[in-house]
Amino acid sequence: MTIKYFEEIDSSKLESYYSKELEINSKLVDVDLNFDSESINENEINKLNLCLENLKSIIDKSWQWIIQDYKNGEDVNEYISFHLDDFFEDNPEEILKGTDPKLNNKDRFLQTLRVNRIGIYPSSENYLVIDWMTDPELSNYILVVNVNDKFELEYITVES
Repeated sequence: MTIKYFEEIDSSKLESYYSKELEINSKLVDVDLNFDSESINENEINKLNLCLENLKSIIDKSWQWIIQDYKNGEDVNEYISFHLDDFFEDNPEEILKGTDPKLNNKDRFLQTLRVNRIGIYPSSENYLVIDWMTDPELSNYILVVNVNDKFELEYITVES
């Protein structure tokens, strides 16, 4: 049995890390698989393939979770405020270029976010980790969406 996009993996002789660049939503995204054991069973392969087949819809859901947290939570607002109030306070246009100037700066900043990396950890509580970033040349801070093995939101956090 093969793993979608990672057909070269021998499921009975796993290495700890595999990486591919995949086109998702017309963007290139780094996707990595991270294993704690040397083998994976058929059920785990099926779940992994389900995840990989549904990456586009999972990313779309993660965007909805980001918007929901933006409206009702703290982490996304903290991420935005850090960039606009601290990092780019003197020149917000540097990070907001290419966005709709009719919107407020926080909404404009959301328009700059892109999926930068997806990490899959089949034996972890955080099965899927989706890293959203603004321009990585302007900021190394990441808005991280952590997803469980049922592809439901666990939590959102900020990392660097």
